[in-house]
Amino acid sequence: MYFDSGALFFIALFFLFYLIGSIPVGLIIGKWVQKKDLRIVGSGNIGATNASRILGKKWGLLVFLCDFLKGFIPAVVCLKNEKIKNICSQLINKDIFISLLCIAAILGHMFSVFNGFKGGKAIASSVGVITAINPYIGLLGIVFFLIILRLSGYASLASIIATLLVNLLLWLLLLKGNKDDNISIPPLYLCIGLITFLVIAKHYPNIIRLWQG
Repeated sequence: MYFDSGALFFIALFFLFYLIGSIPVGLIIGKWVQKKDLRIVGSGNIGATNASRILGKKWGLLVFLCDFLKGFIPAVVCLKNEKIKNICSQLINKDIFISLLCIAAILGHMFSVFNGFKGGKAIASSVGVITAINPYIGLLGIVFFLIILRLSGYASLASIIATLLVNLLLWLLLLKGNKDDNISIPPLYLCIGLITFLVIAKHYPNIIRLWQG
């Protein structure tokens, strides 16, 4: 029975975090501020980059912060809350379940139930999760993104390269045995790998366009 209650708790929490991630902040702010639907203007993306182009930098920054928190808060809750860790410990593998909970909001952002299961590319939400795991690497990811964006002028290229660099740095830390206090190495591989795969997959059309020039 405890396994059943633990599994139900995990499922409920996963969907709660998914719903939090599903909140289309860019879409809401665009319609509220300038009565513009970000899905049909600019790049058609509801993320911070398109919001900055269409609504202005301050509103783009607000979208980024909100999307960042959608990833950061659920991840911190999972990593710090002893009740969640104790309940998940009764399941097959505590750390794997915690890792899955950490990326629930990213899935929500990418495939929002409030937006026909469409969404943004989840860069900000991914940075939020990574910052919760390792604040220094999260900050470096933002710095990488800004530098590459400045040099190339392509937000999609900056997002892809920054994601890969962050992924590489985290793996190097893990290979050195630099364990985090809250989560063990194998689930971190899983979490980082899933985040990287999802972000690259979402950027696939942009990758094709960049490749074709």
